[in-house]
Amino acid sequence: MRVFILKPDAIGDFILSTGCIRLLARELGEDNLIIAVRADVAPLAKNQFPAAEVIPLPLREKRRVLNLATVNVIHCLPAWIRLLRLHVDAAVCLRSMRAYLHTITFYLPRAQRRIACENLLLTHPRVRRPAVEGFASRFFKTTLIPYPAKGILPTDIEANRLVASELLQRDVTADKILPSLKPPRRVIPKNRWLLCPFSSTKSKDYPAEFWAQALQDLTPERGDATLHLAAGPAQSERLQNFARTLEAAGLKNMAIDPPVPLPDFLQATAEARLVLTVDTAAAHMVCALGTPALIVSAGQHPGVYAPYSKNGRQTWLIPPPNLPKGEWRKYFTPEKMAASARHVLSTGGENFLG
Repeated sequence: MRVFILKPDAIGDFILSTGCIRLLARELGEDNLIIAVRADVAPLAKNQFPAAEVIPLPLREKRRVLNLATVNVIHCLPAWIRLLRLHVDAAVCLRSMRAYLHTITFYLPRAQRRIACENLLLTHPRVRRPAVEGFASRFFKTTLIPYPAKGILPTDIEANRLVASELLQRDVTADKILPSLKPPRRVIPKNRWLLCPFSSTKSKDYPAEFWAQALQDLTPERGDATLHLAAGPAQSERLQNFARTLEAAGLKNMAIDPPVPLPDFLQATAEARLVLTVDTAAAHMVCALGTPALIVSAGQHPGVYAPYSKNGRQTWLIPPPNLPKGEWRKYFTPEKMAASARHVLSTGGENFLG
């Protein structure tokens, strides 16, 4: 069975789908998968699923000169022409918030079956969106699965489980669908800590001063381990300023890692003794790899993307509901952060609400 998989999301969201894609690769044969992802995610997708056909979608997030939709249509035309020529047995969409461009891309290949969860953007629809979605789903006879309510799994992972179950015509258990990444090379553990302090949204970031205090408390546990700081290419200046804050607090034995290709960063993450991060792509990466990690979350979109752990070696700090906006930073004091990191180092970590 040849299957087209659409997942036009950012890195962290793609990692959430890797368990589902790996399951389909095992069941149907990896070489029978055609995976369409954002161009910046394509190297990671090809690294993880080398036998699959990976189609990069050059989607931009910000407008420059032309209207954003116009720019994306122009850039996606070569990929769309390629998809128009594609014949598959089934097409599945692993994105539940579909803009018009995603809907068009999903319906381009010729497929005998189409499966997706209901579009969450219809909850607060624009005037035309329900009509477009309704016409497309009726015309192509799409199987639309209700988006799941909150349960044991984060709802985005549960949505992947439901899509996979429908495609395979059997119930897929939760343990088969959790995110799963394979390091490019054999993992040789190193005496290094890795700190990834930035998310794509500053409202999810934990203050540098608080990180510095927590790391000062963790000096005995860190010992002579080098503290590596990492961020995306566009965050280099912020990372330099972040490092200066840590240095001013007296922290030593630090290194700023230059931006590297995603597969190389994956390897470095897998080999770290401990990863400290916020709710960002690095958080999903450590969970999919099984690396010991402390993840402090702003609690945005509770139950949708986190918490989860397939081996209990990652601790998610999730703030209680109904905290005033931004108060999660004060709630997770440096003392709590240090105590949680010690918990990870001593027991391997576990999911818990902070």
